[in-house]
Amino acid sequence: MAALKRVTRVAPDLRIKVGLLAVHQGRAVRVVGVHSNGRIHLKVEGTAELIWADVSMIDRYVVDTPRKTIRAPSDVDPEKERQAVRWTEVLAQLTAAHDGDLTRTHFLRIAGEMGVSPKTVRRRLKAYRENPIPASQLTSTPGPCPGSRRLTPLVESLIDAAIEEVHLTRERRPLVAVLRRVEVLAKEARVRAPGRKAVGARIAARDPMVVAKKRLGSHDAHAQQAPSIKGLSVSRPLEAVQIDHALVDLIVVSASTRKPIGRPWITVAIDVHTRCILGYYLSFDTPNQTSVAHALEHASFPKQPWLKRLGVDVSYPMFGKIECIHWDNAKTFQAKDVKAQCERYGIRIQERPVRSPHYGAYVERVIGTMMGAVHLLPGTTFSNVKARGSYQSEKRATMSFHDLERWLAEEIAGQYHHRPHRGLGGSTPAAAWEAAWKARDGSPTIPPIIGDARAFVIGFYPSVSRRVSRTGIVLHGLRYWDPCLSPLINDQKNHEVHYSQRDLSKVYLRQGDGYIDVPLLDRSQGEFSLWELREARAEARQRGKAASEESEMFESIRRQRSIQVQAESSSKAARKKIARTPVAALPSAPPAVDYTQEVRAFSWDDGVIE
Repeated sequence: MAALKRVTRVAPDLRIKVGLLAVHQGRAVRVVGVHSNGRIHLKVEGTAELIWADVSMIDRYVVDTPRKTIRAPSDVDPEKERQAVRWTEVLAQLTAAHDGDLTRTHFLRIAGEMGVSPKTVRRRLKAYRENPIPASQLTSTPGPCPGSRRLTPLVESLIDAAIEEVHLTRERRPLVAVLRRVEVLAKEARVRAPGRKAVGARIAARDPMVVAKKRLGSHDAHAQQAPSIKGLSVSRPLEAVQIDHALVDLIVVSASTRKPIGRPWITVAIDVHTRCILGYYLSFDTPNQTSVAHALEHASFPKQPWLKRLGVDVSYPMFGKIECIHWDNAKTFQAKDVKAQCERYGIRIQERPVRSPHYGAYVERVIGTMMGAVHLLPGTTFSNVKARGSYQSEKRATMSFHDLERWLAEEIAGQYHHRPHRGLGGSTPAAAWEAAWKARDGSPTIPPIIGDARAFVIGFYPSVSRRVSRTGIVLHGLRYWDPCLSPLINDQKNHEVHYSQRDLSKVYLRQGDGYIDVPLLDRSQGEFSLWELREARAEARQRGKAASEESEMFESIRRQRSIQVQAESSSKAARKKIARTPVAALPSAPPAVDYTQEVRAFSWDDGVIE
């Protein structure tokens, strides 16, 4: 009888295309580009690393599921393990002695010895030749192997078409919609429609990342499905500080009318090593450079004056010069002045990869923790519409902006910093901060402090390049002047001028390592913001006035503020504008007349010096 030929399993072809998951030097990679000369562009899964490689340097990531399920010896009982070892020994002796000339007699002898049929001996010999180890002799799990498909190719194609058309869309339709579409396609093809379990299994077999991108979009898909990187390796406080903006889940009311205004923004800075909230900035303004400046100011300097102003009696000892800032690619963080000021003070910047929120996990979790506490306050909007349900946030709102400022200070310094933190091994952020600032002998030390707080904050404000003329400095169509500018008139040099988006009543001219305050030429004007100036210009254009006339701008700002104060009791938009207006600039009501006092005639002699 002819010798039995050895049967080996042939691996399927490796078709290299964009999106293919493969292995390169022991790491999982995904093909992002295919180029000529066998060069391919790869992205390492779970990271932002991009590499070039030759086509010969990648291997298949997943091979086809074998027809039989081979289980490890630990998954079966000891008797089956002994039988597998015995079969391996017998088959090894058989192939060593008669591998080239096996006849029916040999199979009958082994079958009688092992108590099985000759057909079983042939089957076991085939498995042994493919994989000569005891595990190959273990019986496979009964039933079809996992991942196998028993439907006809036509029905499989109908299911795939329905999944692509209905399930993999941004509308995120449920499984029942896919089933209905499959039924329609099956009816048109005149075949029996598959069941719910079969369709659900085909959906579950799809690549989870591909499904998430189709249904959620690339941003949310990576946030939900992409692997999370391991924690940052830090050894001391202030080594890494993460900063981010968030909209507070709370409706704030007007302090005077107690009517709803809206939701404020918060910019939070967290120290990764101790998990302390190093500082934050609360405002109704949409996050801008000024928000970043004041958040870093709050994080970098002692907070006793701020706590005294709020009237809050808590300990908040977290401050110091930051070594490295981690933030995302928001426009406020990408501004040239922000980057230049960080470089000037030796603060390194590490930006997270684009559209990868999981890279900012520490600050994201802290903001989530803070919002969880906010959800317990009256007037909360909760995290989404489903969580809010029938709760009427605006009708329940009771906290003013000042109330929220005081509550946040108490919640952060009095509560959060003193709760055990899982990331600190059960210790509290306050205890971790205190332990980090101790010398070897146990004596307390003080974090390094930036020498000039004013120059530090102003440097983060937006800046423009201006020349000084006889009329001073022109910025946003407004003239700024101070006698200190006299030596700079017509010096033919461009000077760096910074301004706060919350107060345009003065600008800051950079001179050496410091700044000179340059007020408006019209000293009678109080504080006003950039957004107020823009609205005033828009109103002037509508009235047909010249938008470049300063007197018209200031008069328009005064009219708008007066209208806002009058409309505060009825208009939510007016209340929000008032909340964004600098407090010192708001028009105050005239003092009430006390009619109970006796009226005295005016004396012309009052104030006359004889």
